[in-house]
Amino acid sequence: MGKDFARSKWPEVREMIKMNWDRFEDEEIDSLRGHLDLLSEKIQKRYAYTKEQADFEMLEFKKNLNPRNANSHRIPNKNLIY
Repeated sequence: MGKDFARSKWPEVREMIKMNWDRFEDEEIDSLRGHLDLLSEKIQKRYAYTKEQADFEMLEFKKNLNPRNANSHRIPNKNLIY
């Protein structure tokens, strides 16, 4: 996911961060301002995670934000006739 996507869709991304990590204060999220490369450090501090744990969570979050990957994890509709 590109940095431009996170910045251009910041209100949506911000809400997703709040849903994923509910211990963050609004000010902590706002300080990111679309720079998701800083998210791992914030996760590490707020949740007392190791760097590896925080990096993993951040990378998984970024994967889920990527619009190109949105359909790759979909479960096929069993009602469709092929």
